[in-house]
Amino acid sequence: MRRATLHLDRIEPGLAELVLADPDLSLPAKLTLLYVLGHAEQPHHRHELAAVDTLVGDHLDEVLHELVGRHWLATVPPDAPPCRAARFQLRQDHDPDEDEAAQVDGALRLTHLAAGLTWAVGGPGSNGRG
Repeated sequence: MRRATLHLDRIEPGLAELVLADPDLSLPAKLTLLYVLGHAEQPHHRHELAAVDTLVGDHLDEVLHELVGRHWLATVPPDAPPCRAARFQLRQDHDPDEDEAAQVDGALRLTHLAAGLTWAVGGPGSNGRG
């Protein structure tokens, strides 16, 4: 079996330290979570996660139940039991701050464009018509 590579350099600064210091996560769960955080943009198959380490592969179902139960991972398809899910991904919770920001932008009639530019209807350069 080919070993998976942990990419700690791809993890948000400070997050790896928090994972490692978490007393409630088992060592196999920490290793798995560090692997997933280093490859956060994609879903992960069971065999891929089992390849992280022998500690993970030997107890894969327990590790996946632990990470799903602690809300670090989500199953693919959603709501599948961890022992039956084919794939897993980082859990993406809805950010209520995004809704609030959208409401404020709508009230101010702002439009966010590429490269961090913001267009305000009636602002300079809009001829008052947006």
